[in-house]
Amino acid sequence: MKTTVKIKKVTIKAIREHFNEQGYTPRHDFAGLKYAANNLAKEQGIEDAWDVLMLIIENRAIPSEYTHSYGFHTRNGRYLIETFKEYYYEYTRR
Repeated sequence: MKTTVKIKKVTIKAIREHFNEQGYTPRHDFAGLKYAANNLAKEQGIEDAWDVLMLIIENRAIPSEYTHSYGFHTRNGRYLIETFKEYYYEYTRR
């Protein structure tokens, strides 16, 4: 029996605020980023969807998911990135 994890979800407002604070120029659809981060976190049981988004945007490691080793992406890190892309493009191609 799989235990359910309460996911802290990402919002479009939080994404927009982060981009503004960091001075990033948005090139992607915020709704697509939100959709991909929240769905991937839910699918993988990652407690905070923001961690998933930061892996994609800023290449921040998620220590509990072993996404990096010696500065390189691990197999799991590459899997999360590729799956995020699939969710993102699934959403934006609707």
